[in-house]
Amino acid sequence: MARLWRTTAFRLTLAFCAIFVTGIVLVLGLVYGQTVDFLSKRVDHILTSEASALQRAGPRDIVPALNAVSKTGSLSAFGLFSETGQLVAGDRLLSPAELAIDGSPRNVTPHGDGPPQRALAERLPWGQVLVVRRDASQLSEVRRIVLGALIWSGALIVTAGLGLAVLLSARPLSRVRAIQVASEAIAAGDLTLRLPVDGSHDELDELSRIVNVMMDEVERLMGQAQTFGEAVAHELRTPLTRLRTTLDHAAKGFEPADAQRELLDRCVAETDTLLARFRALLRIAAVEARNRTSGMAESSLSAVVEQVADLYAPLAVAQQIGFRVDVEAGVRARVDGELMVEAVSNLVDNALKFTPLGGAVRLALIATAADIVIEVRDSGLGIKRDERPLVTKRFYRSPDAATTPGHGLGLSLVAAVAELHGFTLTIDDANPGTVVRLSRRRG
Repeated sequence: MARLWRTTAFRLTLAFCAIFVTGIVLVLGLVYGQTVDFLSKRVDHILTSEASALQRAGPRDIVPALNAVSKTGSLSAFGLFSETGQLVAGDRLLSPAELAIDGSPRNVTPHGDGPPQRALAERLPWGQVLVVRRDASQLSEVRRIVLGALIWSGALIVTAGLGLAVLLSARPLSRVRAIQVASEAIAAGDLTLRLPVDGSHDELDELSRIVNVMMDEVERLMGQAQTFGEAVAHELRTPLTRLRTTLDHAAKGFEPADAQRELLDRCVAETDTLLARFRALLRIAAVEARNRTSGMAESSLSAVVEQVADLYAPLAVAQQIGFRVDVEAGVRARVDGELMVEAVSNLVDNALKFTPLGGAVRLALIATAADIVIEVRDSGLGIKRDERPLVTKRFYRSPDAATTPGHGLGLSLVAAVAELHGFTLTIDDANPGTVVRLSRRRG
């Protein structure tokens, strides 16, 4: 219901219903007021006419005239009273004491459960008081009819309006949901998807068309940028490999202690660094392009983490760093095992690289009923809070780690693998050091 209320169609329909109900109330109120006013004036006219007719009969003939009118079955009731208030002729239920004796009709309270009435009391020229009452139940009947019409028409309009609002809102809601699903898939990286267009040419359709045109251009530009980057990396990797081979052969032509040999060896090392960066860039591009989704399969994450632990345990011993491994057995998930080994290896390699002699590194796989977490904790330099969003960017290197060998691409690859597998990469303080987690909800 909350989603329906937020739709423009639902709110507009309810607004129109409110306008219609208000209009009906005003129209029926006007009809009621005019009708009651007309009937009241008609009853008052009858009362004054009957009182005038009896008054014209004179003091000698008024009693016979009053008795004669009473026998005609008129809706009016008559009473003639003496100056002292004693009944002379007519209805005993009438009493001038209940009325102002001024000849003006007014509403009077009925006796018992009788219908509503209007009456007048008028003093005749010879001193007697004439009281005339008339049934005014038609006024209350009109009130009942108008009130009933108002209630039923209002209920029908509100019910029909709510039903219409729901019907009018259901289709836009379903279309918005379809647009939302497509947008989420696009945001997740599938640039081939487009927002649905149903051909209605309404505002949602036009918005989808505009966004789709933008996505066509974004996909084209992304494709060009990716193709260009990969082409450059491929094209440069081959001549760099030939350059390295040439430099290596040239270096072997000199004695190990020769200064020329040392210079050529440095050139070979720099060339190796460039080749390593190009390989890392191509690897990240392949992962970000989702080229490895075919390698997804139900795999043992426990085996992945243990493989990384076995690989880096000797290096930790050689660097005199305490290396603790806590792996929960039997943890499985749908992943690309090779990519996960590469991502976890990068995390452990960074931890060992930035942990000083005598420090400690912990690699853990933690599984609960809701989550799977791969955690690497070290007691090294740590990462400043304002640098944490930057370390996953390509080629970014913290000023504190400028002297440590590296390319600034390791965490970029980890972030790409994490996104591909639906893991969340988080970086926190370990006090001292850093704790990096790859976490994903089960299912």
